[in-house]
Amino acid sequence: MANIITKLLPLPGFRMISATHLNEWATAINSAFNGATAALAVKVTSTLTGLSATATTAGGATAPALAMGTAALGVYFGSGAPTIAAPKGSLYLRSDGSSTSTRLYVNTDGSTTWTNVTTAA
Repeated sequence: MANIITKLLPLPGFRMISATHLNEWATAINSAFNGATAALAVKVTSTLTGLSATATTAGGATAPALAMGTAALGVYFGSGAPTIAAPKGSLYLRSDGSSTSTRLYVNTDGSTTWTNVTTAA
């Protein structure tokens, strides 16, 4: 794990974090791969957060599963049509969508207006 960390340090745009967080990160990666060697490439040039272990909520979880950038453009998920407020351009993945027009939505006003996106079968 030390090799991965030392290779990351000189990368352009890499922001140094505390040694404690670095060690926690290394331990989590090592644990996830059961100690096996693995290649991992992540590039973040802005704010990127992920959300896991969240139950699928009717109308959508209020926190995005993935938020990107300073505007917190997000990818949300839930069952049923979206009813949550989100930044304009955010996406909503519907777990119970059953047709080409009920699987994916995009927020069009930065509030609670979502427009369905028609997808291929």
